[in-house]
Amino acid sequence: MKNQYISVIMITYISFWGGSMRKKIIIHNGNISIGGQEKMLIEFLNSLDSKKYEVLLLIEENKGKRNDYLNEIPKWIEYKFLTTEKFMEKLEKNKGQKNIIKNFYYSYLLKKKKKIALEELKKYLDFSDIIIDYDMGLIRNLHKLDLNKKIVVGWSHAGEGTLPKNKQKRKNIELYSYIVTINKKMEEGYKNSVIKPKVEKIYNGMDLENIKEKSLEEIQESQLKDFILSIGSLTKNKNHILLIEAFTELKKEKKIREKLVILGKGKERENLENRIKELKMNEEILLLGQKINPYSYLRKAKIFILTSKNESFSLTTLESMVLGKMVIATKTNGTEEILENSKYGILIENNKESLKEKLEYYINNLKEREKYELLGIERSKDFSKENIEKEIESFIDRL
Repeated sequence: MKNQYISVIMITYISFWGGSMRKKIIIHNGNISIGGQEKMLIEFLNSLDSKKYEVLLLIEENKGKRNDYLNEIPKWIEYKFLTTEKFMEKLEKNKGQKNIIKNFYYSYLLKKKKKIALEELKKYLDFSDIIIDYDMGLIRNLHKLDLNKKIVVGWSHAGEGTLPKNKQKRKNIELYSYIVTINKKMEEGYKNSVIKPKVEKIYNGMDLENIKEKSLEEIQESQLKDFILSIGSLTKNKNHILLIEAFTELKKEKKIREKLVILGKGKERENLENRIKELKMNEEILLLGQKINPYSYLRKAKIFILTSKNESFSLTTLESMVLGKMVIATKTNGTEEILENSKYGILIENNKESLKEKLEYYINNLKEREKYELLGIERSKDFSKENIEKEIESFIDRL
């Protein structure tokens, strides 16, 4: 009798951990190309326990060679693309065309892409009763899905928790069972603006050791020695023009001797290049494009600068702190929460005078800079993979 009892326990244990009793989860995301939110998706996937969960990752856009993080998806996670590489190539080819007819055709293709992705998504809904909409890209189509008895989690990475302007999206936000936010202000905003979804805050987590290890790679531009660094997509929101102009004035006033390096790509590149040429700073300000491993540049930089107008969670700020780099950042929801009122780095107003003052002071005062470097390292540990994955696991286990 005793042996039979032990056998039942063993069979139950093996069945549960062997896979048949693992909790099944669908995770949806727009793409897997280089980007802060996409990088956080990889960190999120790596925080999941393969013994406890069975995951199907649905990626809306197949960007072919631009599926930069594809190889970083954990091997145990199955993934499917909801659109074909060929269709996405056609869409990209017609993007940004000035010709009215081609512009109209692009709009048509964009609507078609959404329709195709939605129909493909429906094929996989029976896999699980839990759907994590990691980029909240499903908000426009939730009303078109059969969500009977399904738990739908929206993982919000942007904004302040205010209701969408689009009427259908405002209705659809109530179809989420939970909304997870990544900062306090966003959490408060959603709690004040929605009725049905339960709202929880879970910080983004990072694999600190992986960042340190990758930073040991050598940078391609071996001649780069003394430089200030900024990383981010070349968009108006990142406001690189502010950094370029403040840096130029300090350089021409001979108050700093370092170069400025900017990593990233985006539609503002041409405007930034033109401005750099106008200022005759081609030799001093280097736009080096997007790097899949920016950590080696961070390791060699003297200071990290962020001039964004809005940031819900500044991943690059934290990555800089992991590698012991002092941060000077404009005040946003994300940077204020990470740097805690200039306790762990310097927060500035979004203007040239403030940036010039702080950059000049800290680039020329090593001891003051070192204080923030040490404080930043300690603060980054609060966002370690180990700390955050406990919160993620606890949340998913309650679903």
